[in-house]
Formats: sequence, C-alpha cells, structure tokens
Amino acid sequence: MRRLVIGIGLALVAACASAQGNGKLQLHFIAVGQGMAALLVSPQGETVLFDDGVTKHCDLPVSYLQQLGVTKIDYHVNSHYHADHLGCAAQVLTEFPLQKTAFDRGTSITSDAMNTASYQNYVSTVGTKRRTPTKGETLTLDATSAHPVTITFVTMNGNGVSTNNENDLSLVSLLHFDEFDAELGGDLSGENTGNYADIETTVIPLVHQVEVYEVHHHGSRYSSNDAYLAKIKPRLGIISTGEGNTYHHPTKECLDRLHNAGITTYWTETGNGVTPDPDYDTVAGNIIIEVSPGSHEFTVTSTQAGVSPRTFPTWEANNATSTGTPVVTYAWSKNSKVYHYSNCRYVQNISPANLLTGTEPPPGKTLHKDCPK
Repeated sequence: MRRLVIGIGLALVAACASAQGNGKLQLHFIAVGQGMAALLVSPQGETVLFDDGVTKHCDLPVSYLQQLGVTKIDYHVNSHYHADHLGCAAQVLTEFPLQKTAFDRGTSITSDAMNTASYQNYVSTVGTKRRTPTKGETLTLDATSAHPVTITFVTMNGNGVSTNNENDLSLVSLLHFDEFDAELGGDLSGENTGNYADIETTVIPLVHQVEVYEVHHHGSRYSSNDAYLAKIKPRLGIISTGEGNTYHHPTKECLDRLHNAGITTYWTETGNGVTPDPDYDTVAGNIIIEVSPGSHEFTVTSTQAGVSPRTFPTWEANNATSTGTPVVTYAWSKNSKVYHYSNCRYVQNISPANLLTGTEPPPGKTLHKDCPK
C-alpha cells in the first residue's frame, strides 16, 4: 500500500519542483520507510543529499530521484553510520554519481556501527571524495548568486561529550537561504539514559531559530527536548518514519513536546507509534519545501493524495519592516467568505485549485474566528 500511494504521488513531483534548478530553494524529504533521506536543490541546480535511505528499501530514494530528474549528486552529507541513514549510498550514488564531496563525521570515535556492511559499502562508494568537515565549517552553493545557499556543519561526534552511541555522534547541519533556515541533525539525543547522552542541550549555543526542523531520531522519546525546541522554535517539524517500525516511532513523549511548543509536523509515513493529531500532524509521503529568493514565506507540498499545499511565513516575516508594519501572510479559498493566517490548519483543506494567498487580508472576507495568530 505504501509503495502504491507513493508511486501515484510521484507523478505530481515534476509539477512541484525540478532537480535542474527552478530558481527556488527546494528541500525534498523522501519517504524511504524507517530511515532518512533529504535532497536539497539550490535555485541554480546544485544538489546535496542528506543521508540516503535504509538498506533493502533503496528502490524508494532511487525511484524518487529518477522521477525528479536527478542525474548527479554534487554533495553527500551523512549524519551517522547506521544503516537507515547510509544504507543506500551504493545504489543511489551509482545511479546518480557523486561529483564533489561526501561529508561525514569521520572515524575519530570507534563504534560497532562502522563495521557493518552498509558502512563499508558507503566508504567504498564515496572513495577519495570522503571528507570530515571542521566544526563550524560552511559549504556555499550558488556562490556567485545574490542569494547563495549555505550549509554550516555545526558539530559532530557528541560535541565534546564522551559517548560511543552512534546516534549521539550525529553530524548537525544548519541550512540558510535568505530568511529561511532548516536544521538537520540525524539521530541526535536529548536525554541522558543508560544508552544515550544528552547532546542536544550542549548544541543549544551553536544553533538558532529555524523555520524547518528534521525531527531528531524519527521522533524517538529521547529526542527533541524542551530546551532545544525552545531555542530553534521551528514552524514545521519533519518526521521521517516507517509504517510498522519496531521502535514505535514517533513516540507520544516526542509528539507531546512538539505539540506543546506549537509545532506543526509532517510525517513521511504513519509510523508505528501514536496516532497523528489532525490539529498538528499530517501524514504526507514525500514532502517538498520551496522558497523563492527574498521571500517572506515558504510552501509545503506533498505527493500524498488528499494533502493540500500550505504556506508558512518565515520568522523574519513577523519582524517589523522598515515602516514598522509586520509582514503577515494570509490564505483563503476564492469560494469562501473567510480567510486564514497561512499557518492555520484549515488551510490544508482548501483545494489547490481554489487556494489564494497574499500579504494583505482579502477585501470582503472576514478572519476565521478560530484561526491561530
């Protein structure tokens, strides 16, 4: 069923985005089952693949990238060495050859995950292109553009905390494009237990407010602690999870923290944890985020049937402009007498054919009384 739904949705991808560069920033969170894979396409067409999917389900990232028109990967960023994050490196990078650099956390801390076949396949595939970034190093895409894209490698290997847990060693990346920011931190932990160390709290001084957060560790109960969420304050959380997973992701503990912080979430699949809350959570399959240069908003679309596009304002859009007037984005149906703030959950029910947006309230319509500000 999962592959059928995703397969039908893939036909819509070409209408949403292009791997050749469409003048917008594109961020594709790919439904790969219980794993992670995300493709960044810069406005001028440079590509960065963050992780690449889970062993035995490599048809999912490969088919999505083919449908998108990808022919090569410029950069590969691996968060850590578990097979659900680099298990498809050989298949993906054989089909879409790596052009420049494969960034990973290096080999400075021993872990048994590094002895798995998936890790060895990754090392063999990327070969001499493999490199460990320095803490705080920045990769720039579209370097000659007036609107470059930057990826800062915030930290890795536990950020100075002694741990041999592979999840705790995840490489944390911050994406920046004009007013838009995103955080991708693999399976970073946020609680001290017998198996995990609280790395998130140590990373708080190194990160800032973002629009999009790739929820750490697929929504594990030990990820996304309150202090970390209070620092990054994402508008949108992306949960990469697989149907029937044995970890019961996403968990109630993580979802409660996300919901209490007012964070809207999109899930690649339903998972095997809590039931999605329609006020906050959308199961969306492949999730596509697009941002125009200089824009005060970003759009979220999906390949899942029945999931309508949504528009969210950037955090800077809430700041005063040079005239002191806040920039607020609105959305409405051309057939309705009411309008909404663009982050209102009711917007997702508007048919794409009828959906209109703007930075000013539409004349002749009234604000939906239950719409969140």
